[in-house]
Amino acid sequence: GFCGWPCAVNLADQDHDVVIVDNLSRRKIDVDLEVESLTPIVSIGERLKVWESIGGKPMRFIHMDIAHEYQRLLDLIIEEKPDSIVHFAEQRAAPYSMKSSATKRYTVDNNVNGTHNLLAAIVESGQDIHVVHLGTMGVYGYGSHRGATIPEGYLKVEVPQPDGSRFEEEILHPASPGSVYHMTKTLD
Repeated sequence: GFCGWPCAVNLADQDHDVVIVDNLSRRKIDVDLEVESLTPIVSIGERLKVWESIGGKPMRFIHMDIAHEYQRLLDLIIEEKPDSIVHFAEQRAAPYSMKSSATKRYTVDNNVNGTHNLLAAIVESGQDIHVVHLGTMGVYGYGSHRGATIPEGYLKVEVPQPDGSRFEEEILHPASPGSVYHMTKTLD
């Protein structure tokens, strides 16, 4: 996909064993929208052939929808025993997530269920696997912070009580997503 292919090539080039798992939804979305990428996108099979023909370390490809094929995902994790999983399996476009009722439902279903299934499969496998996952600045909203820096991690706040007392609490910076896509990222 958009981020996954360059990442896979980079990891294989560093001599890691790479298994690409993708439902190829980006191509389907482009067809549904009647658009084409500015850069021609060849099939994953063709990409893998070209990569190997120039001396790249072979990579495997598995066509799978992790949001809906939990058992296959679990079986793959048990079989492969990965040290790390780089998780890019999400519908990636905020505008697409807001286009229609169907695209909103697809974005929530794909992004939330895919991430949940991945994490559940890791737990069920009993393996100690590192997960690398992309976030997005859009979970905090746009223009709502009046130029303030958004802190990483936890924020210390004072919580007022009805009796006038206060207590200190650590919270994550409040989310303020501006689209269905960004809302799904707040749930990661």
